[in-house]
Amino acid sequence: MTSHRVLGASKGRGRMDGQDPEVRDATSPRDGDDVLLQAAERLAAAAEILVSVSARTAVAVDGRLSPPLLRALTLVGTDPGLTLAALAERAQISRSRASRVCDTLEEAGLLARSPRTEDRRGVGLSLTGRGRSALDRVRDRRTAWIKDALLRMPESDLSGLLAALRSLGPSLTHGHPEHAEIPGPPDRSV
Repeated sequence: MTSHRVLGASKGRGRMDGQDPEVRDATSPRDGDDVLLQAAERLAAAAEILVSVSARTAVAVDGRLSPPLLRALTLVGTDPGLTLAALAERAQISRSRASRVCDTLEEAGLLARSPRTEDRRGVGLSLTGRGRSALDRVRDRRTAWIKDALLRMPESDLSGLLAALRSLGPSLTHGHPEHAEIPGPPDRSV
């Protein structure tokens, strides 16, 4: 039987706080899979909470900012001049849905469309001053909520979280080749 090294297994409690993780020999690959599954489930649960917080803070800033609208606003805010086709691709929605989202944001005064200088047929998307302000306020409120939650954590857990996030960030950014095309949510009207 092959022995595997498992990090973060602390005396049967399943803690993964990053503080002096014990390294133990696992007797089967399944033990390591259980630790990974538990970590994945906890991270997925935390992600669901953060998505909910993001949605609530967006609505608190502007009652019209649904999650799809906030996603579009965020994507355009990080890449001014983005085309409608590129927005649809990055948001993993259809072009018609992206167009409806942009119509809604434009009607709210949060987004502007302008001709692209490098392609006269193309239209670039950008945030208006009001759109930039709304996005900044959403981020500020979300960050304050998260900071408040982090302040309630024990220092040792917070240090472990920071260490884990430093490792996890690049993994999430680059993804896994087998999961490169994760389908987005079903295309629903705005």
